[in-house]
Amino acid sequence: MADQERTEFQDVLARALELSPIERMAIIEELAASFKEAWHRGDIDVSDDAPFSPEEIAELTRVEPLPPAEVVALGLLGTWSHKMIGDGAEWVNEQKRKRRERRKWSTP
Repeated sequence: MADQERTEFQDVLARALELSPIERMAIIEELAASFKEAWHRGDIDVSDDAPFSPEEIAELTRVEPLPPAEVVALGLLGTWSHKMIGDGAEWVNEQKRKRRERRKWSTP
């Protein structure tokens, strides 16, 4: 990566790290979707010169759950709040109601 690109990347990363945990999760989801699309289009070249060994990849993809207290402290609760969903049960019931209305048979 060229020096100018690295600086730009570092600037973007620094700004992203200033976001709330929920906003950072939204960015991660968008980046993952973008990567998946690029992968399926064949835009990503995977060669034998992979920058990571299988052991490094295994370490990087290992999942360690956070303790509940840390989840609360990081504000990772209510991850649907960015979609303006306050009460999950209420939202589900509203979706069911809308689905029933769409599927109603109308009589002339």
